[in-house]
Amino acid sequence: MRKLCLLTLFILASASVGLAQGSDDYHKWDVYGGYSLGRFKTNVNGASFTSSSGTETFSNLCSSATADMIGANFQKFFCTRRNFNGFDAAVAYNVSKYVGIKADLTGHFKSQTFVDKFTPPGVTQTIPNRERLWNFLGGVQVKDNRRDARVKPFGHALAGFARYTNRQQQTLDLFPQFNFTIEDRITSFAMKVGGGLDVRAGKRIDIRLIEVDYNPVFAGDRTAKSIAGPFNPVKFTGRTAHNFTVGVGIVIH
Repeated sequence: MRKLCLLTLFILASASVGLAQGSDDYHKWDVYGGYSLGRFKTNVNGASFTSSSGTETFSNLCSSATADMIGANFQKFFCTRRNFNGFDAAVAYNVSKYVGIKADLTGHFKSQTFVDKFTPPGVTQTIPNRERLWNFLGGVQVKDNRRDARVKPFGHALAGFARYTNRQQQTLDLFPQFNFTIEDRITSFAMKVGGGLDVRAGKRIDIRLIEVDYNPVFAGDRTAKSIAGPFNPVKFTGRTAHNFTVGVGIVIH
């Protein structure tokens, strides 16, 4: 019985050491920070502006007729994919060598001014535009988390919500009575699906050579806040914005 007990204790001790070593051969945490370039499209599918003289509705924002009314340059806000600069920060807790639970925060920013001249009557329209898009997401990451791995491809699937804000101020030089300032704010369901490649640069540091993600934002209909001008209410019909991001940065374990 004594020998059996000693053998049992030896087996349990050996198993404990083995489990400890097995759980210590991969990084438990990934902390990532880096630059992110966003290629975003608008989440607005249609717009209506109501004033004392009635309501003007734009259901086809990308038509040539709409360009004649709102300006060909300003139309790019609705109809082209534009670059946003930003950051990506994430923390992953690895539950195994290959699977981790991930929380991700991104912020992307864009400020630009659209200028159009309508001739006749020779009116110059100037619209400064300031946009912010925040994503708060969580999900699963698949990656080779072994300490001795040098090249580490990864993929992730995340979901959560996005917060979009935009402030526009229109100035017409010949008709100042039509100048307006509005703010658009909306929180929407969002996703992020993609991956990239990390390369070990030190004992606790990896370089993220590339990360590419599809980041759809499912925006709904809403009423913008009218700050100044003759239009109230201003309403937007929402749509899914099919966005993409590309990033580089550093991972710390």
